Amino acid sequence: MTLSVAIAFAIVAVVFIFGYFYDSSKISYLSTNLNSYEQSVNELELATLLTTTNSTFSCSILTSNLYSIASEMQNLGRQLTASDLANSIANYNQLNDQYTYVRVEYWLLANKINSMCRNRFATIMFIYPVNGGTNSIVEGDELSFLAAKNNSLIVSAVNGNLNLSIVSILLKSYNISTASLPALIINDKYVETGYLNTSQIEKDICRYGRCLNFTS
Repeated sequence: MTLSVAIAFAIVAVVFIFGYFYDSSKISYLSTNLNSYEQSVNELELATLLTTTNSTFSCSILTSNLYSIASEMQNLGRQLTASDLANSIANYNQLNDQYTYVRVEYWLLANKINSMCRNRFATIMFIYPVNGGTNSIVEGDELSFLAAKNNSLIVSAVNGNLNLSIVSILLKSYNISTASLPALIINDKYVETGYLNTSQIEKDICRYGRCLNFTS
């Protein structure tokens, strides 16, 4: 083995080892954040069981905690999306699957609190296709934009092509086919399929529930 080949081999080895430990560290970091998020959702769910009245005080606490978790969810979602974990793809997929389950749980919890508190806010579940192209990306960005402008809009999103029982149940429960994705479930009852722009989403939120102000 010539010196140049040995040096090249050593460089490749160092890069591989560095990538492996970087991915392991990133996986551990994301897993810790996901477990913390999951704990927050479970604690809030317990709080709804302890709440025996829809008083203004109780609903203020529940909705405040719900909005706080929404911020955690968005941060974690960005971290998962931005992560390049090619050397640990199995671990990454496991994290993403776990995140999907918790995200659906959060959406169900948001609907429960909204019902308990007489429709204080609006909820949307955005189900997108894995290869949805530009339109799905744009629609997801529009939902994030609207949620950022008014925290009374609670948005969750899941990949409708994931091979998970919770995703299959979700699609069947609302009579949504993968061919019709992307789809929005608005306020736990109303389904709109196909690409919707910001104006259409705002109108549907108002049409199917509480009108929200997105002008500020």
